[in-house]
Amino acid sequence: MRGFIIAALSLSLTPAPALAEKKADQSADMGDSSRIICEKVEIIGSRLAVKKTCHTAAEWADIRRQQRMQTDRIQGFKPCQVGGGGLGCAQ
Repeated sequence: MRGFIIAALSLSLTPAPALAEKKADQSADMGDSSRIICEKVEIIGSRLAVKKTCHTAAEWADIRRQQRMQTDRIQGFKPCQVGGGGLGCAQ
């Protein structure tokens, strides 16, 4: 059991330098809004299907902004309650 824990800890610490290098490379390119970024998107309902989506950095920023606004709009919605307010409730 002790050997398993040691092996698990050593494996969990191994990729840390690789992640640091990847983030450093990404931060160097962050100023270029016309660079193309591709992401793999898992298709809901399938364990194996993946779709590759490519956009420019500016387009990804706009997509994320729209998603954030949509989430804020949905989370800010309060259903009508008896005797009182909420968005879109008739009083």
